[in-house]
Amino acid sequence: MNSHDSFENRCVQSIQEIEEADYSQLTHQYLAPVHTLRGDFGTVIDDLATSEDVHLDDSFRGNFFRPDEIHVAWRSTTGPLVMGEFCLNHIHQSISRSIIPPDDDALGPAEREVLGDLCVIDTAPRGGTGNLAGLYVTEDAAFEVWFYDMGLHRLERLDLDYAGYLDVTLAIKGTSGWQYLFADVQLNSMELHTTAARLEVMLDTFPEVFPNHDYRALRARLEARL
Repeated sequence: MNSHDSFENRCVQSIQEIEEADYSQLTHQYLAPVHTLRGDFGTVIDDLATSEDVHLDDSFRGNFFRPDEIHVAWRSTTGPLVMGEFCLNHIHQSISRSIIPPDDDALGPAEREVLGDLCVIDTAPRGGTGNLAGLYVTEDAAFEVWFYDMGLHRLERLDLDYAGYLDVTLAIKGTSGWQYLFADVQLNSMELHTTAARLEVMLDTFPEVFPNHDYRALRARLEARL
């Protein structure tokens, strides 16, 4: 099985889990067509090296996917309302900056510079929040993952690499605000208490609803930030 088949199959499995659970209702799903240039990992890394001077190592191969976009949205059907959404962009689309991140005057100069240079990997267009995650390519060609919360005017570096971001996205189904579990924040603060409450409901519920996933490490991250 090719790596792209593996990740795309995992996406399909994640969608099926949402559909089959009584707890959740799938409200949107879309796998964009496969573009000829972007259907092969070798072709993609060669083109990005030539056109963008960005060199992807083999760690990107395991989570490579061919569709230009994988977009899923859902909401809970029982208990306190929990919603999730992810709109994953093809790595070629991200690095070539087909989506330009917004400017935010509320951020400091250094943060605005990082935000402006992000290669967007994930958005939530149906939710209309303006939140996004992106890769920041450092001067020594390392890849950092950052999360931007438009509503709270926050930009946070995440304790995740690209593969880890995608892995958690599928396990946690893009639950709104999950990225804060990997940021250096206190979730018991006034501005994040709603996010914390939502994540607590999710982590109380998901182990039973989606028993094929292990959420203990995420629970530990939540407790460390409360």
